[in-house]
Amino acid sequence: MEKLVNCEIIVNIHEIELISGGNRQFEIGFLTEGKEHYKLIFDSVWDMRYSIEEGYIDRFYNISREIEQKSSVLLVENSDYLKYFEKQVSGTRPINKVKNYILFDAIDTVVEILTSKPAVLLKL
Repeated sequence: MEKLVNCEIIVNIHEIELISGGNRQFEIGFLTEGKEHYKLIFDSVWDMRYSIEEGYIDRFYNISREIEQKSSVLLVENSDYLKYFEKQVSGTRPINKVKNYILFDAIDTVVEILTSKPAVLLKL
């Protein structure tokens, strides 16, 4: 069963303003509720998906939560998305270090990222 847990980044995202990147590195620019600008950098991205909130209603609200601190950046343990990815790559990629991050803002954006390196948070 999938479970949402805190990761090393604790931040509340008001609005995701920018998603950019390619060649396995992606940056997500966002604004907090306090109007501070940040950028999350994901290196070594294996897969990524983006949707408006309505596209995640069933998935997001049926995942159990063991969240200690309120945050818009979480990890998905026992991820169905990662299991699907593992099946799709047919053993051509080692997935033992890949983590499933999920990010969401207060408006309607949800981003899910599979990466083998921890995310880096920069205040702009």
